[in-house]
Amino acid sequence: MNHFITATYRFFFSSDFAMGVKMALGIFIPVAILYCFNIPLEILMIAGYGSLTMSIADQTGTLKHKRNEMFGTFIAIVIITLLFIFQTPGLHLLKILSLSAISFVVAFIYAFRAKFIALAFIVGFTALLAASNTAATPFVYLGYFCFGALFYFFFSMIVSKIFEIYIIRQNLSGIYFHLSHYLKALSKCYRQNVDIEKEFKNFINSQTELLEELQVMRDLLFRMDYEKDHRLNQMINELLLLIETREIATIPLQDFVVIREMYPNSDLQIFFRDSFLKAGNNLEEMGMYSLRAGDMLKRLGFKAELRAIEYELELLRRQDLEGESLEAYQIVANHFRKVWSLSRNLERVRSFLVDDIELEETFPRHKLKKFLSHSYWTNDYITKNLTLKSPVMRFAIRSSMAMFFALTLVSLTNFLSHGFWIAFTLLSLMRPGFSLTKERSRNRIIGTIIGCLVGGLLISMEISTLGLLSILFISVILNNGLIRIHNPLSVTFTTVYVLILLNISKDLSTMEGFSVSLERIIDTLLAAVIALGFSHILPSWERVNLPKLIQTARENLFNIVLEIEKWKILKTNEDDADLKLALRTAQASIVSLSNSLERMKDEPEKSRQHNISEINDDLIEMQSVFSQLSYLTSLLEKLDTDQIEEFNEIFQVVKFRMNPELHQKKPHISRFMMLELKPLIWLVEPK
Repeated sequence: MNHFITATYRFFFSSDFAMGVKMALGIFIPVAILYCFNIPLEILMIAGYGSLTMSIADQTGTLKHKRNEMFGTFIAIVIITLLFIFQTPGLHLLKILSLSAISFVVAFIYAFRAKFIALAFIVGFTALLAASNTAATPFVYLGYFCFGALFYFFFSMIVSKIFEIYIIRQNLSGIYFHLSHYLKALSKCYRQNVDIEKEFKNFINSQTELLEELQVMRDLLFRMDYEKDHRLNQMINELLLLIETREIATIPLQDFVVIREMYPNSDLQIFFRDSFLKAGNNLEEMGMYSLRAGDMLKRLGFKAELRAIEYELELLRRQDLEGESLEAYQIVANHFRKVWSLSRNLERVRSFLVDDIELEETFPRHKLKKFLSHSYWTNDYITKNLTLKSPVMRFAIRSSMAMFFALTLVSLTNFLSHGFWIAFTLLSLMRPGFSLTKERSRNRIIGTIIGCLVGGLLISMEISTLGLLSILFISVILNNGLIRIHNPLSVTFTTVYVLILLNISKDLSTMEGFSVSLERIIDTLLAAVIALGFSHILPSWERVNLPKLIQTARENLFNIVLEIEKWKILKTNEDDADLKLALRTAQASIVSLSNSLERMKDEPEKSRQHNISEINDDLIEMQSVFSQLSYLTSLLEKLDTDQIEEFNEIFQVVKFRMNPELHQKKPHISRFMMLELKPLIWLVEPK
């Protein structure tokens, strides 16, 4: 209960809630302006649809990128509207074919880059809106739709400019909470009586959203003019410290296995668990403080744990350790150094927040630019995917077929009073993979049923128009605010505001209200059945992606070794920026593999054709290799490898064993294991 209250309180100070409020205002203000001129409700809804459509394109980013993305979106929706608004009313064959063709284009765009997901949905959504218009003439529809879209565009740009620093701060605070979740997942791995492989898998999974949000913040902050604003410069330093904290807390599964075997139910386990749990709690407190929603801790309080662990290590050090006992001691000593480094990092982050330090130096732009993501459209994307073997082409074909089937069903049956909502729902459900479509269908059905029960009750009650508008406004805020946090709950509020919007001027009885709600539920169920059914036509099962993801992860791990060589042995790299980039890329590829494996578990068993247990073992081994390479790079920062005997010789052996080309040419050779890195680490590890 306390966790729910804390999470709810935190939500109302988060960037998600602020974005929800901004979107709701941007959608409702143009409608309110037109309402003052006694414009009919049907026309008001067209303007609202225009601002709603543009709000979908309102993504986190710099003002320049936001302006370009939203302006490009406006051009796209005008073109799409012109293509469909002049078609004759009703669902005739030409309209069905053209909407199916748009669904093909939408699916083809969807798979290009993350930023294009919103654009793809907007294109399909706009086409369906224009095709279903019966409330106004084409030019009236286009005029009011563009008015709503342009109003939201300028409103968003003005608000983003005025509150730019605060918006960045809100988004950065989200990193604290994601990192807190990550460290808490790590702390559970120190418990003796848990399924360690399950908890470690949860730990790997906790990195997915964290890595995505870290990249969003890199793209936002590293593109800013931070040299001239100490607040931005401070936030960049905060972000880099948080990234470093995540890198510190990368630990291989084998370490936990050794600790459990050598020190079962020991105080060491308790102290390590409490240290990482406390670090997670500290990050939550700092995140709330950065939002001015809570007090900063007077002290972080790692002294007790550090002293206790140090005392336990001293007792072990006095023993005549050798063999497995010595190796176990070295592991816990390494974990102690991680906790110590973690506490130092958090103290530095705390000083940024409390003391508002104005830094004298800034990070060079050329180093930070290496970590930016880019979305360049190339013709190669089209040519490479113009084949039935391409998952993109297969997704595009089955999406268009599903849309054709849904619209044909609606046209032949004149299904209920909201037939077009089957197509709208289908557009939001179709995803490249079966498991993603299944997950979204499940969330949509749950959210729709709850939303229909609530919405049906509201529209049948004698609530004033002003009261319904207030509920509508709150629902839009929560729909947009919860979309990344809790999808079923977001769908619930979506359903509530759709029901109110479509029936706000009607005087419905209780039975009529629930009858309308039942139609919406049936629409959703039909769309989900169609989406899942067509997912079996030209399917893109995870078994197709997994071999490539495994190979990519291994290549990226090997690339870390190559970058270490350039940095410390060949000395062709002046700094470790390229190495850190290689580490980030390898981590992202391992997380992608983990996500694919999780999706595969949700697919029909007959479609797998892979041993999930073996792939899971591979995944855990790669995560362990990555954590050891990350640890090795941290050890090498202040060392000159030329002065360390045998380092280069052992390093070349490691490089030879990790080379993916070796295993392609000689598949019978055993895979590289994390333990093969130990001799290299022992050479440079503090004694």
